[in-house]
Amino acid sequence: AFPLHPEYRTLPMVWYVPPLSPIQSAAEAGKIGIDGEMPDVRSLRIPLKYLANLLTAGKEEPVAKGLERMLAMRAYMRAKTVDGVIDEGIAKRVGLSGLAIEEMYHVMAIANYEDRFVIPTAHRELGEDAYDLRGSCGFSFGNGCSGGTTEVNLFGTPKRAKNPMEMA
Repeated sequence: AFPLHPEYRTLPMVWYVPPLSPIQSAAEAGKIGIDGEMPDVRSLRIPLKYLANLLTAGKEEPVAKGLERMLAMRAYMRAKTVDGVIDEGIAKRVGLSGLAIEEMYHVMAIANYEDRFVIPTAHRELGEDAYDLRGSCGFSFGNGCSGGTTEVNLFGTPKRAKNPMEMA
């Protein structure tokens, strides 16, 4: 998986997994060569260049390496589940181990909700209703416009004691 627009140097929140179906169908139609059990992704110049411009700021090597690894995962798991054969040669051809391919398969193919999505947790009771605040409150520190729990003081004065017994 690759982040969209790596040239912005931001922390990616959206990942793109390149498609394998066009490569597989082109290999089955005889339009590209097959290296052993896997299609040769480097012979697809236009899609590889397009994906490189989209995902890796024009560098084709990471995209080709990623596509080869995903095709190796597909071939390895197909050999394991359909043929009942664990072919470590497929994994070694792309620089992975069988265990690494199994972990890739778990994350990319059968991952549960917690593995696929990272949703920031928050307490609902501390959230404010933004719909009610729209257009009525500008930028403010503290509780100037809302009933929220923010206690930031812009001017650095000491906070007042909340307990009346501490005021004495």
